[in-house]
Amino acid sequence: MSTLATTKKLKWLFSLVLIFGGFTIYKLFGVFAVDLANKEYGWVFEIISEFGLFLSVIISVGYFHHWLSAAEEHEESLRSLREALVEYVDTILLNSVKRGFSGITNKEFDFSQVMHGLKPGDYVYWLITFDPRFKNKSRELENAIKNGVHFRILILKADCIFGELRATETAGFNPHEFNEYSKLFKVSLEDVISHIDETIKGSLGVFVYEGLPSIPLFIIISNESKKVKVYNSFYLTEPVSKMPYLNWESELKFGNQPSFESEHWNLADLFLDYFKKRWEMEKEKNHDIAGKEHVESGDFIYAPASAKQICSNLIQD
Repeated sequence: MSTLATTKKLKWLFSLVLIFGGFTIYKLFGVFAVDLANKEYGWVFEIISEFGLFLSVIISVGYFHHWLSAAEEHEESLRSLREALVEYVDTILLNSVKRGFSGITNKEFDFSQVMHGLKPGDYVYWLITFDPRFKNKSRELENAIKNGVHFRILILKADCIFGELRATETAGFNPHEFNEYSKLFKVSLEDVISHIDETIKGSLGVFVYEGLPSIPLFIIISNESKKVKVYNSFYLTEPVSKMPYLNWESELKFGNQPSFESEHWNLADLFLDYFKKRWEMEKEKNHDIAGKEHVESGDFIYAPASAKQICSNLIQD
């Protein structure tokens, strides 16, 4: 038990002791004042008795005030403090809060913590080359899908020129090793797909792209709160799996969205628009405009098997 929790319990216990102790003094010395044979000092006992009653009533009032209204006052104080901090931080960091900035991870992106926080009906968009840690975490993806989460993932095609270029600028990788990890990433996703049947409420759609990696993105669209949470990092000399991620948030917008030229643009919205653009580009490569599908391609994998059309779509506005 923490020191803070122990101190809090002791304070409540002390308050209860004062309430019942004061009432006991009131009753006990009230009896003394009436029954004492020598009435000369009876007034002293009456004063002590009244003081006990006063103590009990005052502490009781304070106790119930704290119980009924202090929590609300505390929440109001926290709200005011948060508003003041947001205004201060936004001024210091050049409109960062206004543009959706929420913080930065301590170091590398905690995939497990984020996955455990997902709820049924949520959508997750993931743009990445590959994640070398994923083989040990694929069951977390599988469990999230089985719990009703929908994933849309863009991964880099193995043996493409962009993978080779990325490998040459990344510490600890060579083109051959980079391509092997790309293949393993896809195989791990295919293994997850093999465990997803028609009874599963969630879904998984994966396009394999051959283009610029651009920027690693992990986007969560909450079905409950209708908020968009974005994690983004950068392709630098360190592998992205070891890089910290920036966190952005915004309200999920339907229909017409504020343009970048407007005053209300938000970086989370820009990241989301970028993922949608990349997704539609890959979808057009694999599907005819009229809806007639080309010959089955390994560049689109999905589950459940009967939900191909659904798995090729993003969340509907």
